Amino acid sequence: MAEQKVLIVDRDPERATRFQAVLEFMDYEPVFLTECSGRWRDGLGESDAYLAAFLGPCGTGGELQRVLKELAEFDLHVPIFLLGGGAPPPAASGNGGSRVLGNLDLPLKYAHLTSALHQAQVYRDNQCGQEQRRPVELFRSLVGNSRSVQAVRQLVRQVAETGASVLILGETGTGKEVVARNIHYYSTRRDRPFVPINCGAIPSELLESELFGHEKGAFTGAISSRQGRFELAEGGTLFLDEIGDMPLAMQVKLLRVLQEKTFERVGSNKTITTDVRIIAAT
Repeated sequence: MAEQKVLIVDRDPERATRFQAVLEFMDYEPVFLTECSGRWRDGLGESDAYLAAFLGPCGTGGELQRVLKELAEFDLHVPIFLLGGGAPPPAASGNGGSRVLGNLDLPLKYAHLTSALHQAQVYRDNQCGQEQRRPVELFRSLVGNSRSVQAVRQLVRQVAETGASVLILGETGTGKEVVARNIHYYSTRRDRPFVPINCGAIPSELLESELFGHEKGAFTGAISSRQGRFELAEGGTLFLDEIGDMPLAMQVKLLRVLQEKTFERVGSNKTITTDVRIIAAT
């Protein structure tokens, strides 16, 4: 399979070089431009060869609008991601703003990049009227060809199609979240949210609210109702990282959700039914 191209438009060559290295490591073909002006399209080749475009900070809304217009003239359907975080300026709502799929904070995180590339692939497939999966593309984030890595890929394929809850075991930094995202993207829930939460990074007294949400006035500081991660992940996958650090009392409440598929927000007696796949790691 030919490498897919990814367009990077960024005035910071050092940042773009680092970005290029990561994309090459993932077997994509990055194409770097400092700006979209003049004869910038010369040498880019066919527009439909590009999976996505990443735009670095443009400075002003007017400049962003101009770049989006240039990209729309090059390829009306190329998915666009803005680098630098924050909401797109009002100018992004026109001239291709409907193709701005999201914002990525800088410095760019590997997990966020793989998620964005998959989102772009789904968008491209939908634009072409396709529903095909791209297993090779999904597994680019699982780097390596050893027997162990191949065995992990095979397990991901098998587990993804079952819909069963999954526990991933591994040392810190071995890529447990990467495996979890591949399971999600290989499943029938791939077009629904993937919502991660680090159970060890959230104080025990706040974890219940973070998972199940809360109603206004449920506790001091609850000035408004708030959805929890289960509601945000509805129809998709909830990834519970470092579940071994979850307090036992919270594990009991989680068990009820796994068994009965229901829960209540903190401060409410209204039962909410949930359809979420659980992937945990420790």
